[in-house]
Amino acid sequence: MFIKSFRVKSSVQLKSSEKKKFRALVEQCFSSHPEISELLSNKANITITRVLPHDTTLGMIEVHCLDKTPMFVTLEGEIPIPTVYTLWKVPDLLPRVMVPLNVLDRLVGGADVMLPGILHHSLPADWQAGDVVSVCSTNSGAAMAVGIWAVGRGEALAAGMKGKGIIVYQVYLDQLWHFGPKDKMPQLPLPDYNVSQSQEEFPVLAEETRVEDEQPTTASEEQDGVTEITEQLGEMEATVEEEEEELNKDQILLEGCYRAIKTSIKKTDLPILTSAFYSQHVKGCCEHQVEIKHTKWKKLGTLLKELQETGLLTVKEQKKGVQSITEINFTHLLLRGIKRLEKEEEEEDEEEEDIAVVQAFTCNAHAAKFFSKFGYKKGDILTRKEIRASLTNYIRQQNLVLDGDKSRITLDPHLADLSKIKDVRCKWNDVMQRAEQAFGQCYVISLPGRIPITVKGKLPPIQYKVEKRTGNKVVTLISNFSIFGIEGKELAQKLQLLQSSSACVVQGVKGEEVLVQGDARKHATKLLLTEYKIPKTFVSSQ
Repeated sequence: MFIKSFRVKSSVQLKSSEKKKFRALVEQCFSSHPEISELLSNKANITITRVLPHDTTLGMIEVHCLDKTPMFVTLEGEIPIPTVYTLWKVPDLLPRVMVPLNVLDRLVGGADVMLPGILHHSLPADWQAGDVVSVCSTNSGAAMAVGIWAVGRGEALAAGMKGKGIIVYQVYLDQLWHFGPKDKMPQLPLPDYNVSQSQEEFPVLAEETRVEDEQPTTASEEQDGVTEITEQLGEMEATVEEEEEELNKDQILLEGCYRAIKTSIKKTDLPILTSAFYSQHVKGCCEHQVEIKHTKWKKLGTLLKELQETGLLTVKEQKKGVQSITEINFTHLLLRGIKRLEKEEEEEDEEEEDIAVVQAFTCNAHAAKFFSKFGYKKGDILTRKEIRASLTNYIRQQNLVLDGDKSRITLDPHLADLSKIKDVRCKWNDVMQRAEQAFGQCYVISLPGRIPITVKGKLPPIQYKVEKRTGNKVVTLISNFSIFGIEGKELAQKLQLLQSSSACVVQGVKGEEVLVQGDARKHATKLLLTEYKIPKTFVSSQ
């Protein structure tokens, strides 16, 4: 679920009443663990971050963070599921099954837990499909993955303990782990499994390890047992390797498409035939040679259809039977972090990302009446492109475009209520502008390696104010820098070196300000634009 990067839509700190509701929900789900109540105390700093995963079919996911550490993940209509960070603090919160240590590499690669890979003595007495479970290794009792059972006990036994066992939601070293403090997996004692009880509950599984003291096995019987176990282990390894190979082929081809778009294709190359896109660009950008017929898509058209649904590109049939890629979104989030295959060029791309400031819109109660049709709700953050795309789809689905004049549309009651336009017929652009006005204005500031900051209303720029103090001394006051993630103490130290004069942090009316002796506007501007990568439009002087 979090193997690939996800998009943060909003991050809000919970109020006291919201903390109580969430704590009550968690205590209800895990009532036998009072440690949770201590963990989510009244003084705890709890934030709720809404993220959109790479697999958009999962919808919006809520991540509850405690002091910037992801603790619980909640899918729509499901109970909160603890992360590995939570299970490291409360190991017995969920039932634990044990797998070999080398399975971790496959889980990090995106694989689920197969039933043959689970050690039989660690299986619980009973379980149902959908029950939450944690996965630990034979080396440590610390959880390395969290998921839900794909099948119940009865189905697993009927299938001979073969097939998919646990659908992994979160795993150690995935993107959600990187979203937190990136703590290393602790060394915890292994769970105390009741082996005898496991043999009674699963007699078929226990036969391969049961030893009868009263009637020792003969050499031939022992050899037959070893052969049987070896065959079972071989089947298990072959099944896991086959699934891992399939997953790797899909991933290699998908990353090849992303890399081709980012590093090989230019805007001037569009439109481009889909066959040329695959043969001339994608194949050369894959780490290993992969035939599309050996992947889950089987055909190029199926792969391009999936990419088109993500909004990465647009495919149109210009002639009968001839498809071309006409548009590509080169700024799509899926392309972030994609690098060239050459080592030298990879080093150039590893430079730190700039601070990005994007104008966005907050969905209020009035806008939510209309945009709830598209899965948005009150409090969600939308970009201008998302608003216009939703409106365009709605207008075309409802056939509201005038036949004689395609630049004008007919308003239905829903659009009229949203835009507050009295005329029944109006221009596209008027509807788009009035729809944006129905939202609240905000700005999303993306900081490298940190949670994006949402600022409602107008975003004040970093301002300089040059004043004359006692004795005709000139000083420069710099304000509004904290909102861009810049620490006042650090900024003062750097300006002190550049300006060769004293600088300190003072408390202003609207927060911290940096006071520098002399006119420091030139040095401050250069520092903010080149080192802190602040967009020029948000640096002004007074």
